[in-house]
Amino acid sequence: MSQIIYGIHPVKEALTSSNLQFEKILVGTQKPHPLLQSVIDLANRKQVPVTLTTKETFEKMVKGVSHQNIAGILKEIPYANLESILSHHKKEGEKALLLILDGIQDPQNFGSLIRTASGCGVHGIVIPKDRAVGITPAVMKISAGATAHLPIARVVNLSTTIEYLKREGIWIYGAAGEAKDRIHQLDLNIDLAIVIGAEGKGIRPLVKRKCDRLFSIPMKGPLSSFNASVSGGMILYEVVRQRSIDNHPPSTPL
Repeated sequence: MSQIIYGIHPVKEALTSSNLQFEKILVGTQKPHPLLQSVIDLANRKQVPVTLTTKETFEKMVKGVSHQNIAGILKEIPYANLESILSHHKKEGEKALLLILDGIQDPQNFGSLIRTASGCGVHGIVIPKDRAVGITPAVMKISAGATAHLPIARVVNLSTTIEYLKREGIWIYGAAGEAKDRIHQLDLNIDLAIVIGAEGKGIRPLVKRKCDRLFSIPMKGPLSSFNASVSGGMILYEVVRQRSIDNHPPSTPL
């Protein structure tokens, strides 16, 4: 089933991905400005068909979404498999860093998490097939094109998947507001998968029991938790911080 993505940056990023294939690109103007023309030129180099139409016709086709006068019609978006994600991190010779999202349903949160994960060096994201948002045009736009480059696996059973990752030597750490351990107290320079739960509900009990360790983010004020995408950003940056310190130890004072 084809998907439509909108906006200059998402379409441009998708064109640079080896994982995505286009049916065609639609442009809602006969006189593209330079930034739009650069995307058209890239599409031509990739031999992707481009159709220029009038703004009025384009608006009818895209039904009023925020589009920047460009839309890309993709062939079916392929989800990754866990084996390919793990083989990639092993090939790179890096400590594994995966993000497991347990039931994220808000496209804004999912898209933001994809963008953050990409910037923090996550090797892949795992989501459940049911009761969770998948890769949609809205998610791709919110991720600012990161969806085109970061492998996302969709699995039937998260608990079974976690057991598989454990057998592959990956530790499973779950974010839980009630946990006594704080994120900055943990050693995160290990082969690791971080589990983040759904908005307002957190990680489901069965998935939580599968985690090797639970942790929380220090928080002040009356609220019990941060937004899922905000939490993900703080957690992943702490991983980056710790791994950067380990890879670049402080110099010895003279």
